[in-house]
Amino acid sequence: MGKKLFIHYESNTMKMSSSLPQDQVFWYLNERNIQRLDRDIVTDVVVVGGGMAGLSAAQSFHKKGLKVALLEKNYCGSGASGKSSGFITPDSELPLRSLIDSYGAIEAKKIWELITSGVTLIKNNITEYNLDCDYQVQDTLVVANTQRAFVSALTAEHNARQQLQYASTLYTQDQLHTVIGSHGYMGAVTYADTFSIQGYRYCYGMKQVLQKNGVHIYEETPTIDIQDHIVKTPYATVRAEHIIVCTDHFTASLETFKNLIYHAQTFLTLSAPLSPEQIKKIFPERHFLVWDTDMVYHYYRLTSDNRLLLGGASLLYTYAQHEKHNNAYVMRKLSRYFNEKFASVDITFEYIWPGLIGISKDLFPVAGRDATMASVYYIAAAAGLPWATALGMYSAENIINNNNSFDHLLSPYRSFTLGPITQNILGTRLTFALSNFLTVGSL
Repeated sequence: MGKKLFIHYESNTMKMSSSLPQDQVFWYLNERNIQRLDRDIVTDVVVVGGGMAGLSAAQSFHKKGLKVALLEKNYCGSGASGKSSGFITPDSELPLRSLIDSYGAIEAKKIWELITSGVTLIKNNITEYNLDCDYQVQDTLVVANTQRAFVSALTAEHNARQQLQYASTLYTQDQLHTVIGSHGYMGAVTYADTFSIQGYRYCYGMKQVLQKNGVHIYEETPTIDIQDHIVKTPYATVRAEHIIVCTDHFTASLETFKNLIYHAQTFLTLSAPLSPEQIKKIFPERHFLVWDTDMVYHYYRLTSDNRLLLGGASLLYTYAQHEKHNNAYVMRKLSRYFNEKFASVDITFEYIWPGLIGISKDLFPVAGRDATMASVYYIAAAAGLPWATALGMYSAENIINNNNSFDHLLSPYRSFTLGPITQNILGTRLTFALSNFLTVGSL
């Protein structure tokens, strides 16, 4: 086991020991029932990847009457889905106001409803199958760190929601004490119909549901090659009419995605269970899913066992090629943030882990067919569990029902402001950093 970092706050001064929290995903400390693919098979649909997108795609194709197999290189929920913060909200890297600015109100509402369909499916699955995944109804609370951000981001987001008839409440700084126990924010916007889950437990539960319903799931079965109608693993070959690739790491190695998909790194910390008094100091009346307006933003929520989940990153590591473990610098940064916002709350962080999420240059997901292999369909760069879930459903609608409503937005072959020539000159990491900055800055 790893070491622990004990962080205490006295008189607004952070004191910490010289050791770090355990460098592992808290939720992965569970037993798993693994079945590997050990023989060649033929199926209607093979899904590569056992995260939210892959499980949603498998469920959707199965419900349409097709025979489905799913391949996962580790175990379902072992990637970004299982490591995630578990915020289930249609808001993601691109808020509603940004969608309206970029695509107009009518198109923005269609996109928002697509993401919301992912929220709905997750909730319906939890309810219908009684999934044990730490499901908690928690409204969203977006907080502004500066007065400028309150006006340009949160007031604008509130107005965008009103324009499209989505309910929300705007709080000025002097009204915030009713929802958040901090004087460090300049205002907030909040809205309902959101919740949190433990992503890994959801994936694990849906794996069991799909297996019971007849979907064949093979874990510890990495995909090593994809050809038209053929997926190769180290142990066997799968032949299928349709191949749905739902894994950023694999697609990033394909030529199609060389200039399109990269990874952003974020970190999650998990505290020891908090007392009712500590929780009251953070959330005076009810619990929220909270994130702020920084470009590399912070976010936090409470789990059902009263642990504080705090996430964030640093520009030093956001565009790293590999996960950075035992990161004392990020731990100090996150601890300092919490101390500044909630100076009177003594807290102990017991776990920290990194995660890589796929991103595109315009922060919009990727979904569509391969240009040279008609049987292959990709889902990648889906920032947020609802996006991933929605695109899993959309892949089945697209392929089986010829629904191409969002193909022009999601195409793997769309153009970007900073293209491949710029990327060859500046390098992939800098190109993605600049492209993401320009996207956010222009919104």
